Amino acid sequence: MEAQDLREDAGDEVRGDGRRALRALRRHVWAGVKHNRVLVVVVIVTAALEAFFTKAPFVLVKPLFDEIAPSARPSGSSAIEDIGDRFAAAFAGFAEWLVALLGIGFDGDARGKSVVFACAAVAAVCGILGGLSIYCATLLSRYFATKVVVDLRDQLAEHVLKLPLRYFGKKRLGELISRVTNDTTVLSRTFTLVADHALVDPLMVLMNIGLVWAFSPVLLLVFLPAIPLMALPMLRLGRKVQRRSAGSLQAMGDATESMNQMLSGMKVVKAFGLEDVRLAEFAGNNANYLSRTLRMLRAKARSEAVVFVGYQVGFVGMIVAMGWILLGGERTLGDIAVVLVPISTTYQHVKRIVRVWNTVMESAGAIEGVEAILAEPLDQAVVQEGRRITQVRGRVDVEGVSFAYGDDPVVRDVTFSVEPGRTVAFVGPSGAGKSTMVDLLMRFHDPQSGRILIDGVDLRELALQDYRDHTALVVQQPFLFNTTIGENIRYGRPGASQAEIESAARAAQIHDFVVSLPKGYATVVGERGSNLSGGQMQRVTIARAVLRNPAILFLDEATSALDSENEEAVQKALANLRHGRTGRIVEQGRHEDLLPRRGLYARLIDLQDLS
Repeated sequence: MEAQDLREDAGDEVRGDGRRALRALRRHVWAGVKHNRVLVVVVIVTAALEAFFTKAPFVLVKPLFDEIAPSARPSGSSAIEDIGDRFAAAFAGFAEWLVALLGIGFDGDARGKSVVFACAAVAAVCGILGGLSIYCATLLSRYFATKVVVDLRDQLAEHVLKLPLRYFGKKRLGELISRVTNDTTVLSRTFTLVADHALVDPLMVLMNIGLVWAFSPVLLLVFLPAIPLMALPMLRLGRKVQRRSAGSLQAMGDATESMNQMLSGMKVVKAFGLEDVRLAEFAGNNANYLSRTLRMLRAKARSEAVVFVGYQVGFVGMIVAMGWILLGGERTLGDIAVVLVPISTTYQHVKRIVRVWNTVMESAGAIEGVEAILAEPLDQAVVQEGRRITQVRGRVDVEGVSFAYGDDPVVRDVTFSVEPGRTVAFVGPSGAGKSTMVDLLMRFHDPQSGRILIDGVDLRELALQDYRDHTALVVQQPFLFNTTIGENIRYGRPGASQAEIESAARAAQIHDFVVSLPKGYATVVGERGSNLSGGQMQRVTIARAVLRNPAILFLDEATSALDSENEEAVQKALANLRHGRTGRIVEQGRHEDLLPRRGLYARLIDLQDLS
């Protein structure tokens, strides 16, 4: 088993430095503490009240036992007058005062009955106040824990949106979704558990230590060593939990990616009969997740088992010590009883602390994935200030631009100019760099050499959002959000009126279709526009671009994937959209289809032949 553990540990070391992950976790928690100082102070106060009102009734055992079992009190000089005896005497006086205040009379042993009544009354008050403090502590601490995770999710989402487009080309979508959802879900469970126990249970242990010290100090010699005997094993085993958890989360990301591929390509899966293949891959990833999770669970189970053994060893020692003390006649039965309950509850508190620690170590694996995303450098085009602009005339100058995704250049030394209101087409085979050139003009990437000028200013010097506010892009594969048709069009210019949306839809040749639907513009398009045809989706995206009213328009093979009927409708919409704007693709299609048209493509071929 040890050899296997060593092999597992060696394999898991690639998941990164656990201490670094814990530092990252503490950093996020500390950021939450700083941003919610008042809330944290209230949580601490209510947690302290919860601990006090939970443990306070235990001290009632001393006066209660001394009154109902006076024969058990040792006589002679061996009896020790200490804080416990003084408290019992004071409480008896309080009991008589309370009974007199309430006008209650008892027959027979009035003092003893008064003490019993007072114990019950104080316990009831502690129960009410303890319940209120538990409610407040639980509510506020869990709210704080949830808020920390929500803030982290917001930070993560904001960071992802500011990453360069190239990042998403090299990352698996399923893995990224797993990081944003699964890992933060693990962190949410962790912070909730921490909120419930990380503060309250240590305070409970401190209260137990205080009770033992007050009523039977000699038992601390056995009680105190038992606490680290229970707790220390979690430090070693917790590191294993962290490493196992990182591997488990990685396997979960693989399974999520497999499911994403299966659902995204459902038509291909069914068309080519790939159900068994995709299911086998998904089942394999799930089996890997199960195997890695089992390793993590073994580490957690060993941790709790070792803690229990430590508790039992300590409890045996305390039984012997308490029996020795009681038989020696130095303490009363009340002294022993008042410390017996807190000693017996300490195990549960330590066990919950161990559970919190193990869960924190588990979430350290999750924070590694989150930190990996947050460590990715942001798109400088997004974060830089840039020169603010309020309008764009539309002149575009491309001067010696080159760009490569890897070692092989996709665009090499490209130079051209476009006057406002003019059009330019990029013609070439697949992979020639047509879409890359559009990406460069939209500043999804920056040229590796050369420059792009907009109205005579280097695009890299402009405030990116200001520039994109004056551009629009219509691509070959239209994308619609899973909301209404009206909202998808309104994304072109948030805040646009319904009349403006309908005007844009008319220009895009889609209005008549939309109003024929039962819910009209309130119709939900479905996931990725699944409730619409390809031509309808494309016209909705064109309406979005029309509503934006851009100075510069980019069309990236906007009709190449459409049938003849849809292409005709979309071409009419594009004619309305591109009027007076810069940058459209004027011809598309196969070589043998374009030549007879004797358009720009045919003229380019003629020029090439002449050269």
